[in-house]
Amino acid sequence: MFRSGILVMMVTLISRVLGLARSMVVAYYFGATAATDAFFSAFKISNFFRQLLGEGALGTSFIPLYNEKVKEEGEEEGKKFIFSILNILFIFSVVISLLMIVFSEQIITLIVNGFPDETKHMAADLLEIMSPYFIMIALAGMIGAILNNFKIFVIPASTAIFFNVAILGSAIFFGKNYGIKAMAYGVLIGGILQFLIQLPQFFSKTRGYSLKIFWKDKYLKRLFFMMLPMLVGIVARQFNTIVDQFFASYLEEGGISALENATRLYTLPIGVFGISVSTVVYPTLSKKIVDRDFKGVEENILKGLNILLFLIVPCMVVFCFYSKDIVRFLFGYGNFKGRAVTITAESLLYYSVGLYFYNAIHLLTRSFYGMKNSKDPVKFSILSIIVNILLNMILIKPMAYKGLALATSVAAIVNFGLLLFTFKKKYIDFKLRRTIVFAIKTIVSALIGIGASMFIGNIIIKLVVFSAVYLLIWAYPIYKKRLEVF
Repeated sequence: MFRSGILVMMVTLISRVLGLARSMVVAYYFGATAATDAFFSAFKISNFFRQLLGEGALGTSFIPLYNEKVKEEGEEEGKKFIFSILNILFIFSVVISLLMIVFSEQIITLIVNGFPDETKHMAADLLEIMSPYFIMIALAGMIGAILNNFKIFVIPASTAIFFNVAILGSAIFFGKNYGIKAMAYGVLIGGILQFLIQLPQFFSKTRGYSLKIFWKDKYLKRLFFMMLPMLVGIVARQFNTIVDQFFASYLEEGGISALENATRLYTLPIGVFGISVSTVVYPTLSKKIVDRDFKGVEENILKGLNILLFLIVPCMVVFCFYSKDIVRFLFGYGNFKGRAVTITAESLLYYSVGLYFYNAIHLLTRSFYGMKNSKDPVKFSILSIIVNILLNMILIKPMAYKGLALATSVAAIVNFGLLLFTFKKKYIDFKLRRTIVFAIKTIVSALIGIGASMFIGNIIIKLVVFSAVYLLIWAYPIYKKRLEVF
């Protein structure tokens, strides 16, 4: 299982590096301006719906119910379940896409009310172009969840590579003539590629397809009931980003773009490590819960939390100490001026405070879903969004964009704490001593790495020395104990 996780991490790393390259190209050609603010705002909206259905509540709800259905009724009935879900998702995503096109002006005005009128109109135009992206990415995300359950991880993880290549190509080859609209068309093309690339593997497993919706399937009804509270929870988590955009629209021009670039950097470890680990752990976790192997469930969760500590803590420390050097190296070219570098670097520092907790939320939330409990994660997501909104209101005046980043981190810490202690209380009272000791070891190792590299001038050499020292400290324990070190 964890070998699969490493493979997925490698593929996801390539994808995230391309995503970072995409942000660098956007920063170079367009800077941090009203045009990029409009693009990122419109893209966030279409991406918001993708998280809800394509890779969120629907995909996560499907796995435990599909496993149960196959065990009870056989694989042929399981295939009918798959076809029904995809057919309903297609109809729903078409309706949502049409509504986004028709009401694009109203949606943009609601979410980024602080924008000047010209920027609002630009964002609405971009949203109309990108709206059909939701159809493709919703289907692609659901097919990816289905393939994950068949232990096919690499193809779904690699789809984002094609998405990033499409946007990169659009910006480089068409950005000069078509401006920011080239990026919007790149998003649409990328969504189509993400859908198409998975179809061969999908059809190799289903060996056909049916356009029929089996409405009388009891598992279909259970899916919707299970999904609804989960959907509310994901809305709450995604709403955090919408809330940040709303407040950021009242700050200086380019603020949303700078926050987006900082987000791109701090979500790099989330995508490579957090989502990869939880994606690989979840199907196994779900099966162990069905088999009532609670010792195996405990071991998977603790090992997952410790692997995340090993991978995420050094990222947190690097972002805290070297944020300005990293941002200047990656983005400080072309139209991305000095002020944009400063805003992005300071935002990155405050975002990094909650980095581990944001990663671990993915693992713990899926642990609840495996227990058929989607209500508690929903409640905690809503509480965390309330914390985020209150802190945004309190911190935006004294700290501006830094306050928005810090509020997001604190909200993630609150959410993580509630998930962890509730899971321990309701299901498995696993001991945290092992994880606490491991956390101290990773923090000390990372700080030693900082001490060895902080006086070096070149950021690349800094990061190489830091990584070498950190890995050297852990080399012998990992060699001696392998995965048991976690």
